[in-house]
Amino acid sequence: MKRGKTIIVASHCVINQNAVVGGEARSPGVMKAAVDWTHEQGYGMFQLPCPEFTFLGPERPPMTVEEYDTPEFRAHNRKILQPVVEQLKTYQDYGYTIAGGLGISGSPSCDPGKGVYMRDFLELAAEWGVEIDFFWQIPNTADGIFDPNSPSSVFGPVGVKTGAKQGREEASAVANAASSKEDHPS
Repeated sequence: MKRGKTIIVASHCVINQNAVVGGEARSPGVMKAAVDWTHEQGYGMFQLPCPEFTFLGPERPPMTVEEYDTPEFRAHNRKILQPVVEQLKTYQDYGYTIAGGLGISGSPSCDPGKGVYMRDFLELAAEWGVEIDFFWQIPNTADGIFDPNSPSSVFGPVGVKTGAKQGREEASAVANAASSKEDHPS
């Protein structure tokens, strides 16, 4: 079988909810709807390391963006992200497309808009010339069900666009169309 050569970069807990702060998991294992959608799109999933787990361990307390936004945590992020970004750069250099990222809405680390880790990730990726300019997200709801047609699951563009990638504009258009339907569940 031929490789699809398209990758989505996923927050660690999309594939492993065991890394989530106690009591905050939205699934016993994987975020099935997100994994199924990724498979249906023909994307490979590139799993980021969990910065909170590697920094404070599995029994850490829930913390806020402000509590994680420290020089020590940010240095830790860059340390664990360096080999990740190098690998993504290699994929990109060999003709692979990075379709975007899949973050966790409301996470102090992995929220695509405000998460400390995601900000560090996107900054380091830009330094290396790795193009990641669009994000989907697991919604910040009790069930955390991912639906790529729902505005709550589409974060949208991030950072500076250095080149449009196939499918991003369509995903955004689908999400916008879905949000205009009154009967669409959010």
